[in-house]
Amino acid sequence: MQSDDDRTTRIDEEDLELSDELIQGLAGLYKAVAVLSPETDRHIAEAAMAHFAERPSRRAPAARRRWAMAGSLAASLLVGVLFWRTQTPVEPPDLMVATVARIPDDIDGSGAVDILDAFALARMGRGDRTAAVQARIDALAASIVALDGSEEKL
Repeated sequence: MQSDDDRTTRIDEEDLELSDELIQGLAGLYKAVAVLSPETDRHIAEAAMAHFAERPSRRAPAARRRWAMAGSLAASLLVGVLFWRTQTPVEPPDLMVATVARIPDDIDGSGAVDILDAFALARMGRGDRTAAVQARIDALAASIVALDGSEEKL
């Protein structure tokens, strides 16, 4: 593999011969950036100061600062109360819990005998389903979906 030095041709400035006409043309294309004089810089600074002197002050009125202070105080107080509330154990009050009377065919405990109870009973007896269990499931389903309102005794 060739090195970079072998692949490129070096041109020394001494070997480079340009005509005077080309050099003058290239020199004419190059234009340096004009530097501002101190007087122009002073005029620009005075114009900027005059422009910004006309703008109103951005200071917040004292009332806004007071509301901001009150809001910060209220937020801090709220955080403190919430922290204290989460760290303090609360004893549950002595409540009387109402109990619902057990309905004989309410398998899922919803308080009503419906088709979901028949499905729950069928799922429970899925592994070792005997003829008696299947008969009870069928009777429960038939009594639930009966249109004439008659209920068969199980």
